[in-house]
Amino acid sequence: MPEETLMLHVWRYYITRNLEAERERWVLWLPVLFATGIGIYFALPQEPSMWLTLAVIELTLLAVWLARHQAKLLWLLAGWGVMLAGFTNIQLKAIYLSETPQVKNEDKLYLQGRVVAADTNYRGNQRLVLENMKDYDGNSVAGRYKLTLTSKSSRAGVGDCVEMIATVRPHIHAVAVGAYQLDRKAYFEGLTGGGFISSRVLPAVCEQKTGAGLLWAEGVSGLRQRIVNRINRVLPRDEAGIAAAIVAGERGGISRKITENYRDSGLAHFLSISGLHMSMVAGMMFFLVRLAMALVPAWSLRYDAKKTAALFAILMSFVYLQISGAEIPSQRAFIMTFIVLLGVLFARQAISMRMLGWAALIVLIVSPQALIGASFQMSFAAVAALIAFYERYAGSLHRFLTGSNGRDITLPGRVMRILWAYFIGIMVSDLVASLATLPFAIYHFNRIAVFTTLTNLLAGPIIGFVIMPFVLAALLLMPLGLDYWPLKLVGAGIDLVNRITSYVAGLPEAAYQVMSMPLWGLLLIVYGALWVCIWQRKWRGWGFVLIAAGLMSIWTVKVPDVMADADGEVFAVRDESGKMVILPTRGNNYLKKVWLEKTAARKLTAKESRKLKAIYDGRKTDRTWIDMACDERSCLYKNRIRIIKYGGLEIDGKDYDLSSALGSNFYIDGKNVTVKTVRGAIGRRLWNN
Repeated sequence: MPEETLMLHVWRYYITRNLEAERERWVLWLPVLFATGIGIYFALPQEPSMWLTLAVIELTLLAVWLARHQAKLLWLLAGWGVMLAGFTNIQLKAIYLSETPQVKNEDKLYLQGRVVAADTNYRGNQRLVLENMKDYDGNSVAGRYKLTLTSKSSRAGVGDCVEMIATVRPHIHAVAVGAYQLDRKAYFEGLTGGGFISSRVLPAVCEQKTGAGLLWAEGVSGLRQRIVNRINRVLPRDEAGIAAAIVAGERGGISRKITENYRDSGLAHFLSISGLHMSMVAGMMFFLVRLAMALVPAWSLRYDAKKTAALFAILMSFVYLQISGAEIPSQRAFIMTFIVLLGVLFARQAISMRMLGWAALIVLIVSPQALIGASFQMSFAAVAALIAFYERYAGSLHRFLTGSNGRDITLPGRVMRILWAYFIGIMVSDLVASLATLPFAIYHFNRIAVFTTLTNLLAGPIIGFVIMPFVLAALLLMPLGLDYWPLKLVGAGIDLVNRITSYVAGLPEAAYQVMSMPLWGLLLIVYGALWVCIWQRKWRGWGFVLIAAGLMSIWTVKVPDVMADADGEVFAVRDESGKMVILPTRGNNYLKKVWLEKTAARKLTAKESRKLKAIYDGRKTDRTWIDMACDERSCLYKNRIRIIKYGGLEIDGKDYDLSSALGSNFYIDGKNVTVKTVRGAIGRRLWNN
């Protein structure tokens, strides 16, 4: 037998044996395959034809019929079918949303409409979503606008009919290669356009509101606002801002400095309602109900305490979901919590990889666009890593708590072991979750918080034993007017956490700005990690090979020599250290912020800024620091690239069209010039045409 044939047989036997041994884990690949189909849809450079998708579905069904007697081929076709289902699901949703009219040009107009949603941005300005709109002449205006109030003195609530003068504009597309596509996010939220309200928001007379959904939203919004107002009356500003964020999802009251401290210390996830908050609220409600039933033997004898506690925990989770604003991350957290508690009701293992898989599948069916969001990726990655870790090492933890020699240990010894296990568990859990979410943090946010473990070790007990328990107590006691002291204790806990994050963020090199890894590198890490987490036999180790290859992709990323925006107004060049430097031009501040993050550009000192501005203005020439000479009209960078001020760019005498490219990155290698454009990165899809 030839050596190649022998090796093929060995590998086939190896794979077949492991697959058969892990048959019970096959189902865990269902959400992975479904998600892969969704990912393929978003990765396409052009919008796919629905007719082509239908043809592929028909061919797949034909292949299934022809292979009906071949079990192995049927399994492969089943996997392909799940991927196709994910692809079709997101495609149908995108086509359905294409009926929503999109704003093409910026315009200033009079609008009258009803507020169907409201929140607050990081600056404290209210944002309103309007429906059922009319213009000045009473003509209907189709779609939904999300508008930001420029004045903090003017506000409106859900269900209010209002009128204003607003500037509406198209949603912002990606402003750099690999940058976040805000227009795609808005498209899947069903928004027609964005903009700002330049006048006061005045009450108006609209048609009588109808529909239980709007009435429910109006009632919930009013309740949220009363809760936020109560928090603001009881707590100081900094503590109130964070309390409002974790209770009602209102982040507008958090100062920029505190936000930066939480981000640089690795605790930014605490400011956004997620699985952490939902699980804590549900867990504490579960514990309180079981404790109450234990104290009343008549209840315990008549009702199943565990199942009753699970029902109350589900109810409280739903209430918390509504109060928090029911945003997509909160909905996902609720679904995960609901499935876990459902496992309790039906006497199944509450927390398992299978439960997580079903939760992911449900989320992706309902909101397939969530797959490409950092929130979905990081939350599921962290939970999957923790479940996989504790599936492997739960036995060791149990032996530690009960005594490794099998003999009973004394009560004080058991208490000390439990406390020690708790603190070790915090550190290990944080380390596992941090490592699991690190690739996504690099890809999406270009930032690494170095002391995340330290922050969570110090702040975790305060959040778990002070803040969240008394948040629940405050919510339960607020209707009775007995929430003052619980809120005060919440504020005290938040103040302590603020001090911790401020200290950690102030440590030297607490956070690093890094370049984004390529998408293919992230995918290698994701599928490698899934291979490690899903399988349980030794062959899971092959996943680490993929993870290592994905991590190495970071070193393949090249820093552009020049970056230019679509208008030819904002430019960045590479200095002698290899770091990008944004030239001191007019232009979009949001764009400059994204560039700083995506390229890990160097923040200039005040002295360097003055020096660079002198060069750019033509008052000074420097051939060592940045190798650029400028006059009144243009700058010559490295004697090859001419940057025309507020005009365009040419390389070796060749002009480049920046506007149709929506912005470009230029890479110079000898005489070769490689261009990567924003248009090429985002393609031509339903949300950006």
